[in-house]
Amino acid sequence: MKRIFERMITRIRKAGTVRTKLMLAFFIVATLPVGALGYFSFHQSSKVVNSQFGSYVQYAVDQLKLHVDSNFKQMDYIIGNILSYLISSSIIVGDEVPNTYEQYVEERDFQNYIASLESTNIFKVAVITPSGRVVGNNYINPESLSASASWADMSHYFNKHVVIHKPDYYSTPDNEYMISMVVPLNKSFGLPEGSRLLIDMKADTVLGLIKSFELDTKSHLQITDASGNVLLQTTSVYESQEDDKIWSRDLDTEGWVAEARVPRDTFYESSSVILRYSVIFSMLAVLLGVMMASLYSIRFTMPIKKLAHSMRRFGEGDLLIRTPVKSADELGFLSESFNKMTEQLVELVHEISRTEKLKSDAELKTLHYQINPHLLFNTLNSIQWKAKLAKQPEIQKMLQHLIVVLDGSLNFKQTLLSLRKELEIAKHFIEIQRFRFDDSFTFQLEVQPELEDCLIPRMVLQPLLENIFFHGFQDGQGNIWMNIFEEKNTLYMILEDDGVGVTQEHMKYIGTGQKVPGKRGGLGLRNVDERLKLHYGDTYGLSIESIRNQGTKVTLRWPKTMETHSLSKY
Repeated sequence: MKRIFERMITRIRKAGTVRTKLMLAFFIVATLPVGALGYFSFHQSSKVVNSQFGSYVQYAVDQLKLHVDSNFKQMDYIIGNILSYLISSSIIVGDEVPNTYEQYVEERDFQNYIASLESTNIFKVAVITPSGRVVGNNYINPESLSASASWADMSHYFNKHVVIHKPDYYSTPDNEYMISMVVPLNKSFGLPEGSRLLIDMKADTVLGLIKSFELDTKSHLQITDASGNVLLQTTSVYESQEDDKIWSRDLDTEGWVAEARVPRDTFYESSSVILRYSVIFSMLAVLLGVMMASLYSIRFTMPIKKLAHSMRRFGEGDLLIRTPVKSADELGFLSESFNKMTEQLVELVHEISRTEKLKSDAELKTLHYQINPHLLFNTLNSIQWKAKLAKQPEIQKMLQHLIVVLDGSLNFKQTLLSLRKELEIAKHFIEIQRFRFDDSFTFQLEVQPELEDCLIPRMVLQPLLENIFFHGFQDGQGNIWMNIFEEKNTLYMILEDDGVGVTQEHMKYIGTGQKVPGKRGGLGLRNVDERLKLHYGDTYGLSIESIRNQGTKVTLRWPKTMETHSLSKY
């Protein structure tokens, strides 16, 4: 296979013009797939057809075995009934015609019982005495029976014997095959010693099955004995071949074998037809490929030149260059791929510009709300000192909490904090709210201790808590739960409250990061979400769920990074 591809590439390279190369390439590309497809289609189709044909032949053999075994069981059933009758009765049958009325009645009853066992399949049942007297079957001619070669052969066996033949001992021979079973009656049973029970069964059902099979499959079906001699077949002109396909089943009686023979050419006839049509269609496909290559090769040279020109311009730095796409073939795909590549580069440049602009806007917003930290802290420290001198401890503690919150809020030098420091700021904010609302709310915090050294963007928790008191609680009454945990190297913060919740109408604005009409604020959630995405990418951020009058659930998701792996400022 490797040598074939090397030869193909060598021929394409040696071709003089682009058109010649295209025609040769079209021919090779069209020939290989079509040839491979034709081969595999022929192989698989032939496998399926041959398997189905073989299954049908095997089914026919199984049906033949079933019919023959069923006939034998029916004969054995009749034999058992007759022997039971002879054992249970006091009948005496001799070689001569009965000479007393009592013997005549007993023999007549026996004949009537035998006749009752006959059916559509069981042609005749009779008892044959050693002298040739027939009891129970008026259709057998005693003279023909004594002269019959088949009966002479059957009567020599000392055990049960079954044959398939055309009997020649009936008064009106119909030249039909029958299955005959002869059973020696070794014990007297009221009969002369050496008497035999003869059961003739019509073989038309078996022959019909054989003929139907041979007509459908053009094959040969036969039954042979243990020695290999043919007992039954529909035609004797069939000549067996060594390469015949053979299916066989052993019958349950007499060591017979049901065998089906299909000539090799007949068995593979369907495969030959599939092969013939596969070759024809493959040749037509190759011819069509050559015609298409010759017809369209001229049209392909111009797109190649335009594509080469666009590539040169692109290499010179013209990132806005485009090449026209006028076809849907390989050349069209190359042109379209080239255009997509240039578009993706332009989009990448725009995306970088947009990201930088968002970062700049965020910094401008921060600067817009920033005041002089030193002046603010000095003023608050002075107020705290005055409160201490005036012996106002509550005001002093409240100012102490406020200073910590403002210090975290106005510390613009550090964009990422440890989770421990961010939680401390959040706790100070909660204490400020306790001065405001007393004990009208509860706050429960659960965090895994090993996560406290992980990094989180500055001031993302306090705005979420502030949002609860500003929009969720009425007069500060309610419960707050905060849970921080790790899952698959990703940190999650779930903040829940049982406040008034958010209406579905307002959720549409909040979910898209818009300001709710007629409401104050509302940009805190969006600001937190944007900062998480700017730091870690669009796969992280904030999600919100809320049910009116039941509460709100806010979830933060960001990657796990430790304090020793600090990220740069945005």
